[in-house]
Amino acid sequence: MTQLFSYLRFALRQLRKSPVFAFTTVLTLALGIGATTAIFSLVYAVMLKPLPFPDQDRLAWLAREDHASGTPIPGPLSYPNFFDWRSQNHTFSGIACYRNGTATLTHNGDALHLNSEFISSNLFQVLGVAPILGHDLRPEDETPGHRTVILSYSLWQSRFGGDPAIVGQTITLDGQTFNVAGVMPKSFNFPLVAPAVDLWSSLAVVAEDPEPLTNQRSAEMIDLVGRLKPGVTLDQAHADLNLVARNLATQYPEANKWETSVQVVPEAEHLVGSSRTGLRVLFGAVAMVLLIACVNVAGLLLARGARRTAEIALRAALGASRLEIIRQMLAESLLLSLLGGLTGILLAEALLHGAVRFLPASLPRLSEISLNPEVLAFAVGLSVLTGLLFGILPALRVSGLDPSLALREGTRSVAGGRGQHRLQTVLVIGETALGLVLLVGAGLFIRSFISVLHVDPGFNPHGVFTARINLPENGYTHDQKIQFVDQLMPRLAALPGVQSATGAWPLPMSGGNISTTFGYDGYHGLKADRPDEALAIALPGFFETMRIPLVAGRTFTAQDKSASPPVIVINQALARKYFAGTNPIGRHIEVDLGDGVVVHPNREIVGVVGDVKRLGLTTESDPQFYLPWTQAVITIPVLTIRTAGNPDDIANAVHGAVSQMDPTVPMYQSHSLDFYLAQSAAQPRFQTLLVSSFAAMALLLTAIGLYGVLSYIVQQRALELALRLAMGAQRGDVLQLVLKRGMGLAAIGIAAGLAISFFLTRFISTLLYGIRPTDALTFAGVSFLLLFVALAASFAPAYRASQTDPMHTLRNP
Repeated sequence: MTQLFSYLRFALRQLRKSPVFAFTTVLTLALGIGATTAIFSLVYAVMLKPLPFPDQDRLAWLAREDHASGTPIPGPLSYPNFFDWRSQNHTFSGIACYRNGTATLTHNGDALHLNSEFISSNLFQVLGVAPILGHDLRPEDETPGHRTVILSYSLWQSRFGGDPAIVGQTITLDGQTFNVAGVMPKSFNFPLVAPAVDLWSSLAVVAEDPEPLTNQRSAEMIDLVGRLKPGVTLDQAHADLNLVARNLATQYPEANKWETSVQVVPEAEHLVGSSRTGLRVLFGAVAMVLLIACVNVAGLLLARGARRTAEIALRAALGASRLEIIRQMLAESLLLSLLGGLTGILLAEALLHGAVRFLPASLPRLSEISLNPEVLAFAVGLSVLTGLLFGILPALRVSGLDPSLALREGTRSVAGGRGQHRLQTVLVIGETALGLVLLVGAGLFIRSFISVLHVDPGFNPHGVFTARINLPENGYTHDQKIQFVDQLMPRLAALPGVQSATGAWPLPMSGGNISTTFGYDGYHGLKADRPDEALAIALPGFFETMRIPLVAGRTFTAQDKSASPPVIVINQALARKYFAGTNPIGRHIEVDLGDGVVVHPNREIVGVVGDVKRLGLTTESDPQFYLPWTQAVITIPVLTIRTAGNPDDIANAVHGAVSQMDPTVPMYQSHSLDFYLAQSAAQPRFQTLLVSSFAAMALLLTAIGLYGVLSYIVQQRALELALRLAMGAQRGDVLQLVLKRGMGLAAIGIAAGLAISFFLTRFISTLLYGIRPTDALTFAGVSFLLLFVALAASFAPAYRASQTDPMHTLRNP
């Protein structure tokens, strides 16, 4: 250890003598280590950090497999099927269910919107977490008459002042009283996605509905999580649940037409979901930036070592062994990398702080992204590894010189040998190839993102304000809900700046999604095999407000009331799929709402409207039908208001209009429709921004590396160049000679990078939209860009070489 400190002290003295070299090296390393640390903190929080539950490897996410599309995809379950899965399996110590929802808390005269989860009584037992106050839910809390909630720590503190006496008291949610059973720990949240859950409600409220979902085997809307018994594998659990699912499909064929197979996925893997590929690509990209930085620093150390050959040779002649020289050189490399790592950690903190607003909301565990001890340990380890990586080659190269030859012939003759030039050439070609790979990736992401931005969503989002309201089930009957909305719409339409006011649910790209089975004229199959397509409810004026084009027939009007003839509007995709070659206007569709409940079995198709991007800009416009809200009051429609100005400016006025009608009705999720489009494009925007930033860094580092190598070559070949000029060579010839050398290195690196890119880009094909991963225009464009940068980087040393004074150089070699 004493010897190590001695090496480091000597290294520090050496660096003080070369402040420009030290600053350049530390800054280069800081860029690479800082960017890598920032991305690793993101990867660690989302993919690597253990879940905050004991024995997390035994937790699994469970789902049925939907084979309707031909490709098995996971799907939610119904409550009755969940109850059977829970009781009939033999491989899980417990299976629990959860379903997201909302609630309105009335407390001290205020109405507060809350994010809630409807959960089975054993959810916290399955997760292995207990309340810090009160008690867990009990089996009887799943039955009518036992409305029970458990509060989150933040809600307990913010609304109830952390009062421990809250346990056993009642609170009012949606006009109904609930008993508070307990409070969860401060750090607990489930599901681990934004936004955070405010409270968890027992299934009693679901079981008390007039047509309870707990009895509807076809109402598939809940997620499941299970804890494997000790020693049970995922394959065993999968086989066990498959047997249960097949038995249920036989017992209830109409309600289980797709539930003959299941998915059993580790909970941690399910949580990451589709984000895994994107995060791996980002980490791979930033690793390339770090590698390019290492190559650059290795080139700088080689050049510096060449200037120190006399010093190294003298030390060797005085008895220093090659191993001691290597240790000393590596000590300097480690000191540089640690200084770069420390600066990089500060840079990573700044990068994370600035990147927060660009992170997609779909990424799980965003609140846990930080420079925690694990990430800091990674940064330190990375700094040490980086120091060894870029330091070993220069150390071996310099320590291997013949001291007698170095002392006899001088620095230039020894350091400027072919081996030295060859090694630096290989390094420059390598970093050029890596730089091109990053540029190709950035080019593909940029073109893909541009394609996303030019997608026609099927409606005009600009100038539209949206907001949700919640009418308590206990306070409003079916007719009172209709009356409230009927009276609210004229008030909203009369607000200053409002052009039209309507509503629908779910809005396109808002995250909502509902589908149901249906029959139609011309369908002759079994009821159990009816198709399943997307459903939406809408108020009159919705299509006009959203600027969704009417293709045929009419849209909903104020005359489409609950007592009026049942009607339906379909989109073009549904018309093409089920009524191809015929006029769908006047045909009929029978929509199933609930478990075997058919509301208005003969709905006449009165209109066909254009297709919209329902789930996102990069998704297909799938078949969808719309019901008038007054004929399908299954939820409160989202307020949809078109304005003449900035839609966010009317938020307070809309809230005031709602409060005037009922001050206990909260308004929440107030956004412009452009916000939802931005959210849909958040993932590709984030990927494009980061990869493009890394590519820009790589381009800069590649240019610096090429400039440094050519400058070094010009320095080492100064006598040769001076001799050429003295013997009659033109300065343009010298300029051309050096440029040819630089462009030759760049061309070889570009060719290697193109080959590597052609192979690697196939791994990002799922992240691209509207462009092939081997797009020729992108490959050609970034190649010419890198060639231009290489030309610019080569010109300065080439021009300096062409201006050499031959007489002065020959007199002072």
